[in-house]
Amino acid sequence: DKFVMDLKELVNDYFTPIAKKHGITLNQAAKATPGRWITILFFSAAFFGTLPWYVRGNWACMFITPALAWVMGANFWHDGLHFSLSTDWRVNAWLPYLFPFFSSPWMWYHEHVIGHHAYPNVDHKDPDLAHAPQLMREHRSIKWKPTHVGQSRWRHMLFVWSVAVGIGLQLLNDAKTNMKLSYNNVVPCASLSKPRIIAHILGRMGYFALMHMWPYFLFPLWKAMIWATLPGIVLSVCFMANTQINHLTDMCAHASDSTNFYKHQIVTAQNFGNGSLFCYYFSGGLNYQIEHHLFPNINHCHLPELAKGVKRICKKHGVPYNHAAGYRDAMKRHAAHTLEMEKKPVIE
Repeated sequence: DKFVMDLKELVNDYFTPIAKKHGITLNQAAKATPGRWITILFFSAAFFGTLPWYVRGNWACMFITPALAWVMGANFWHDGLHFSLSTDWRVNAWLPYLFPFFSSPWMWYHEHVIGHHAYPNVDHKDPDLAHAPQLMREHRSIKWKPTHVGQSRWRHMLFVWSVAVGIGLQLLNDAKTNMKLSYNNVVPCASLSKPRIIAHILGRMGYFALMHMWPYFLFPLWKAMIWATLPGIVLSVCFMANTQINHLTDMCAHASDSTNFYKHQIVTAQNFGNGSLFCYYFSGGLNYQIEHHLFPNINHCHLPELAKGVKRICKKHGVPYNHAAGYRDAMKRHAAHTLEMEKKPVIE
């Protein structure tokens, strides 16, 4: 396939000079660069630097610290679980397990790496289409319900975005998957051994304690209740604001290309704010979603350069390349899609 050959040529042409210059393999060249590690360390230092004030109950840090937790995690956690931080599997595995801000890494492998990336926006195969079908309908494969009316209202979306991580990914989805051995009824999961399931449960309990229990030992009840909930909401909203806009738009949600895996990855994804340093760092590189879906095991630090070639190849072969100007434009597109999907279909 000429399209696929052009993509492979692009990647080889980009990484071969880097590999030769540093005397490393192409695989090593595709992982995080020293500059990327410095960026990760910088955001990590910023996050940990706010923790003393956060634990003391500083009101500004109630917002700043979880926002920095998102930025720190977005710039390494996602890459690690795609095996694109390092060629050493221990680095890719253990760093996400040390900071499971968004989900258990075990669950994320099934939901995101195995399910979503293999079948983006494919009916009954992409688990991301059915996280909360009672509350949100973002795809025609979800049966319309009266509860979907009003889902585009900001209060409804804010509520869903507020509980999506802390209650959804971290607790409910996790528990259902381990009981049913299937993530959202589409991705089969292997049964964990008894020691593994005990370790998993202890990890979930540890997450819950670190996120929600400790304030009750340090603050008055009224303040503890705020500290136990609001930072988690900030983290969850940051997560949702950077993930929902990448696939759930009118142009992407129901797009498909059954003839070519790579073309399907492109038409079902949307970039945003390419060229914007804020969009790049705050999203952890998720604003290059098209290139990430084409090359998930390549670190995000390489995607801005690869994007230039991908866009050129898409134009050459007549493949739609979806791009929003920035966060505002991407949010407007997502909101318009959510509004359209709340309407009852003429034929269900």
